Amino acid sequence: MGRKRRACKWVKAEGTSLAEISRFVQDWLSLQEVCRDSRKERYLVELAVIEACTNIIRYAYPASSPGNLGVCLARAGDSIEVLLLDEGAPFDPTRVGPPDLHQPQEGGYGIFLMRTIMDSVTYGRRGSRWNCLRLVREVPRGTVDGNGGEGLEGLRSRIVSGKEKGR
Repeated sequence: MGRKRRACKWVKAEGTSLAEISRFVQDWLSLQEVCRDSRKERYLVELAVIEACTNIIRYAYPASSPGNLGVCLARAGDSIEVLLLDEGAPFDPTRVGPPDLHQPQEGGYGIFLMRTIMDSVTYGRRGSRWNCLRLVREVPRGTVDGNGGEGLEGLRSRIVSGKEKGR
């Protein structure tokens, strides 16, 4: 893959594509100097992308007729930018309010996770055809970890305490 500053991949919008998307994101991120030495940063970006793609796969297209899903990755300075494209039903995740963390429920946390992990989440339509979801994460300079990140439990603790945005 080289040291590409940009890469795009198109897949069928179905659950079986999530592993392929995950590998694509991880492989590309591991080549980016800005987050190459931080498993935590790579993990967080991948988690947000997989959550967004899962929502597109589940809700944008009828189950019997999955469409296409584009995953485009770009580096801009110390930022990682992700653009997700689909031709499914229009849906703006930026209009969804946060879940009540004091009333646990099954499901309904994907958009919250995306918005908590990423520094910017924007949605737009291109013409009457394309849903465009843009995710941006600013990677702090000098971000290096040798322990493989802290895992989901540490992330959950920071999200509940409101500390994730402060990085």
